[in-house]
Amino acid sequence: MTWQEVIADTRVWVHEYSVPGYSQVNALFVLLDEYNLAVISPPTQMSADDFAAIDNKGCVTALIAPHSGHYLGQAEWQARYPDAQSYAPTAALKQLNSLGLRPFAPLSKLPSTPEVEFREVPGTVKGGTLAIVNYGRRPIVYLDELVSNFISLPSAFLAKVLFWLTGSAPGLKINRVYLKYLCTDVQLLTQAVIDALNNDPVIVLAHGKPLVNSEDVMRVRELVASLK
Repeated sequence: MTWQEVIADTRVWVHEYSVPGYSQVNALFVLLDEYNLAVISPPTQMSADDFAAIDNKGCVTALIAPHSGHYLGQAEWQARYPDAQSYAPTAALKQLNSLGLRPFAPLSKLPSTPEVEFREVPGTVKGGTLAIVNYGRRPIVYLDELVSNFISLPSAFLAKVLFWLTGSAPGLKINRVYLKYLCTDVQLLTQAVIDALNNDPVIVLAHGKPLVNSEDVMRVRELVASLK
C-alpha cells in the first residue's frame, strides 16, 4: 500500500483502494495534532507493513465512515486499534450500528480544531462527510460522493448502467445517481459543499484522482453551483 501526501508538508495522505464493483475509492489519513491520527474511509486488505507505516506517524484514534456505504475496512481497523473510536454522520448511524461492529459515535462528537474541521453534509439519506484541513498554504477538502472523478465506469453492472445513463462517469462529473437516489435536500447539500470550497482548496474526492489544479477546483465549484 502506498500513502501519498496530498501536498508536501500538509500532514494529509491519500490512498486509493478497491472494493467490489468500484476500483477507485480514496482513504484519507490526517494528523489531528502532533500525535493523534484520523482515517476517513479506512481501506481494506491492509498488511502488517501498511499498518506499521501509519503507526510510525502517531496513534490512530478516529476511524470515520463518511457515510453508511463506506464501512468495509472498519472491522480490520477496529481490530488493529481497539482504543480508536469509530465515527459517522448522524444519518448513517442506524445502519452502521446494526452491522455488529464496534459502535459508531456521531461525527459531531469528533472535536474539530482550527486546523482540522469535520462537518456532516445535510440533506442526504445515508449521511455525508466534509473534512477541511488547514496545515499548508492551501486548504485540503475531503468531499464524498456529490462529485466524482472516475477514469472509467464502475464495473458493478447496475452501477455501470446507472452511471452511464445519468452521465455521472467517466471524468469530473456530478454524481447524479447519488443526487437522485440518496439526497433529500439538494439545496442544503450544495450550499454546504460550496461553503467548504473557499480559498482555492485541494479537493480529495471519495472516488478518483485528487484535484490539485486551480482550474479543476473552479470546475467543481461551477458544477456544484449549477445545482442551485
